[in-house]
Amino acid sequence: MKILGILKDAIMLFVITLVLVTVLAFTKVWTQQAIDRTNLEAQLKAFNEVCPGYYSSEDIVSDVVGASAGYDASLNGDGAVLRCKNESGDIIGYIVQCTSKGYGGPLNLIVGFDKTGKVTGVRYANVPSETPGLGMKTTEQWFLDSWLDHSHDNVSEVDTISGATISSTAFKQAMSLACMFASRAATMDGGK
Repeated sequence: MKILGILKDAIMLFVITLVLVTVLAFTKVWTQQAIDRTNLEAQLKAFNEVCPGYYSSEDIVSDVVGASAGYDASLNGDGAVLRCKNESGDIIGYIVQCTSKGYGGPLNLIVGFDKTGKVTGVRYANVPSETPGLGMKTTEQWFLDSWLDHSHDNVSEVDTISGATISSTAFKQAMSLACMFASRAATMDGGK
């Protein structure tokens, strides 16, 4: 009788565990879909902010990086390059997603460019963990807006934040990489 009671308890625990695991699996799938949808909406909002008129895009990073003679590997970053189109299918610019190593970890930027390679907007893909105070000034709107209308030709002219050497240097490196890729993409497209 004692063995039957233990077996009954073991079967009951197995059934309870099976039900809980099934419920947790369905909850994970359901919440992951909501998370993915929210992330996609946030990405599309960021794309529209940095490249006004954005409707769709195609990834051209392999074409741009492969054809970038003079690519400066010392920029210590990587990225994605998107050719952006409006609702009519006309090329309106480019979005470059790039990363550079800052003081508190990676700086992930989304940078928009017009058809000629000039910056139309800069946003962080996520909030970086830079030094409180000076390092976090790189996230302030005035600093992001100071890059507007610059291109590969004059990005070095933008002032960095004194005292926030690592953060602002990393930001400038990411922007240099983004401008170089956008310039190359614009050249490939003939500045159309």
